[in-house]
Amino acid sequence: MKRRRSSFNVITVAQKLIENPDKEISSAEKYYFSQLKKVANSLGHRRIILISGPSASGKTTSANKIREKIRSHGKKCEVVSLDDFYHNREHLPIVDGKPNAEIVDALSVSLIHRTMENLINEGHSMMPKYDFTLGKRTNDAAFIDIGSDGIVIFEGIHALNPKIIRGLDPENVLKIYVSPHSDFNLNGVQVLSKREVRFIRRLIRDSWARNTAPEATMCMWPTVCEGEDRLIRPFAEYAEMYINTTHAYEPFLLKNKAILLLQQIGNDSIHIQTASQYIAKLKSFPSIPNLHLPETSLLREFLNFQETADEK
Repeated sequence: MKRRRSSFNVITVAQKLIENPDKEISSAEKYYFSQLKKVANSLGHRRIILISGPSASGKTTSANKIREKIRSHGKKCEVVSLDDFYHNREHLPIVDGKPNAEIVDALSVSLIHRTMENLINEGHSMMPKYDFTLGKRTNDAAFIDIGSDGIVIFEGIHALNPKIIRGLDPENVLKIYVSPHSDFNLNGVQVLSKREVRFIRRLIRDSWARNTAPEATMCMWPTVCEGEDRLIRPFAEYAEMYINTTHAYEPFLLKNKAILLLQQIGNDSIHIQTASQYIAKLKSFPSIPNLHLPETSLLREFLNFQETADEK
């Protein structure tokens, strides 16, 4: 599956949403789910799926939905987070004199290898669990049994780093890169880039899922992007399949919530100019209410379920 780098025309999508919002939303959802179906139908005899992608790409939701597709084919399938393989805090690698939790070596790569080999060769393995509050990993926290032909999805930002599967038979592994691959344009001019789509998703999710103020999210974002450019994007080329998580209608859906959050950034903030630019961009999109959001949509990863329910 090639990476789809399309650009959505704001006027065209807006007109379709005005004429028949449910049809346009359904079309976007069907395209996303068609990509997941292709993954489930492309596995062959592979036992391991690796899913990587940048922040707010929808990789966790995509991993879980791929698991559902595979299970619907009668196979066992589990999702494992690579975050559970972090070294204990006191054993993190030291970079420039400081513990570094961002690089791939912050994970116990040797434990990942043993776990994958057990799953491929034995069909089962003990699994670790990481407590981020304590900075501690419990190695035998859970047990996974996928039998002789089941599949395990390993999801995380480092999933496509060659160190993760070094020594494994590549015929046992399917590598997937998940991210928005489409931007939005108005009269031939880009209004919202792929990276800006992810920022809006994260801005909204951080506000309710992590109780993070909009200014704090905006402060972190440049560092997040710099880390992606160093540690994630260079390995996207190793992916065999790409999943485009851009939904044509999402800026229309997320617009109002995002603007309310951006308006919380004060005039004395160093981020006021950036916030104002985002607000101006978002005003290019007519809004649609959350009541049109399907129950199975990936975008529910970013919206508050309770707020969505309250609007219905």
